[in-house]
Amino acid sequence: MRVYRDLGEVPKGKRVVAIGTFDGVHIGHQRIIGDAVSAAKQEGARSMVMTFHPHPLSVIAQDKCPPILTPLNVKTDLIGNAGADELLIVPFTDEFSRLSPTEFCEMLFSPQLGAVQVIVGDNFRFGYKAEGDIKFLEEYGKKVGMKVNAEPLVTAGGQPISSTRIRSLLGAGELSEVREILSRPPSTHGKVVHGDKRGRTLGVRTANIEARVECIFPGKGVYLADLFIGNEPYACLVNVGQNPTFCSTDEESKERMRIEAHILDFDRNLYGFNVRVDFLERVRDEKKFEGPEELVAQIKKDIATARKYKGFAAAKK
Repeated sequence: MRVYRDLGEVPKGKRVVAIGTFDGVHIGHQRIIGDAVSAAKQEGARSMVMTFHPHPLSVIAQDKCPPILTPLNVKTDLIGNAGADELLIVPFTDEFSRLSPTEFCEMLFSPQLGAVQVIVGDNFRFGYKAEGDIKFLEEYGKKVGMKVNAEPLVTAGGQPISSTRIRSLLGAGELSEVREILSRPPSTHGKVVHGDKRGRTLGVRTANIEARVECIFPGKGVYLADLFIGNEPYACLVNVGQNPTFCSTDEESKERMRIEAHILDFDRNLYGFNVRVDFLERVRDEKKFEGPEELVAQIKKDIATARKYKGFAAAKK
């Protein structure tokens, strides 16, 4: 997949364009992208995904911008895996946010982009103050001979799928439902950093993962997970929370959330490594224990639970 970061980089051509923020690249997004890929083959055109970076709300209404589900590099990989020929990452600036709906449509039908068909979700809005809607896009398309396909929202469990719903489910630790919606385990990415080194004295070493603050991950609790070093998975237990046994939680904030992974049967030094954590199953709530001995006893029970689990990618190799 070819990736462009500015419209000026795009060579002239004939394209079917899927447009959206595509945060999470969930099964609804995958359908839109897949339909663009299929339509492009029928049209003898190239399939392109147009997305925006940073998240539009970070420019339009920063106080309303949600934590993102997929960092740009991850979103790029997922879109490539969905089969698109090209990805255009439009820099979402204040100037771009002020484009009128007509100017936005003119960009789509420009000789540079050459859209013969546009595929979007049926809740798609565009242009200054979101004044453009599907009807506007369809009417413009009729004038210039550009097809518009508005996809209805995909549902799961009788409810529409959305990035907002995924964030809510993650916060509640509902991993099985999130996995169904994403068609993959929810994950987070980060660098292994130095922590309190308390795990060594407790006899249970952990890797402290500095996840991106702007990205969302499951709510507080203990999880079974796969930790990936490159493409190699390792079975692990992950605690998401604030280590209440040893740390004060009087001033809870997202920035103070910790992700600590105990990798089963592993003793390598990972400081400085960038890793990915795929969350598989929730084991229990995070809990404040009376002291280190009670905590260690519970960790040993959690490890025993993990050893019985057959869903690790590492166990399937």
